[in-house]
Amino acid sequence: MCSLDLMRFCVFLLLLAAVCFSSFAASPDVITVDEAIEKHLLLVAARPDYPYEARSRKRTGSGLFELKFDYESGHLREVHVVKSIGDDYLDFFTIRALKIWQAKPRSIHTLLVPVRFTGRDR
Repeated sequence: MCSLDLMRFCVFLLLLAAVCFSSFAASPDVITVDEAIEKHLLLVAARPDYPYEARSRKRTGSGLFELKFDYESGHLREVHVVKSIGDDYLDFFTIRALKIWQAKPRSIHTLLVPVRFTGRDR
């Protein structure tokens, strides 16, 4: 496959993923972290730390994580990587931080959490 065909294929996949994601996000059981914060639905929501090793090596990236809660209790059941940060090390630390999140009982089924690490983070 030539590089132009490969690039077209990659663009097609990105557009397909965007369409799928937008219809997925429109589900009434899925809310964004901004909505959850605005409505005070989160009891525990620790921001993932930017590990020193990653900062010192200038590792950056952004990703999207899906958190599934037990609706009745508000306890976190699952964390899924919707879009990887692009760095396994940063994905690991993000998932570790997200595992302690807790929602108010009977408030959230699924939560989408965008995470971004830039060179400007502390």
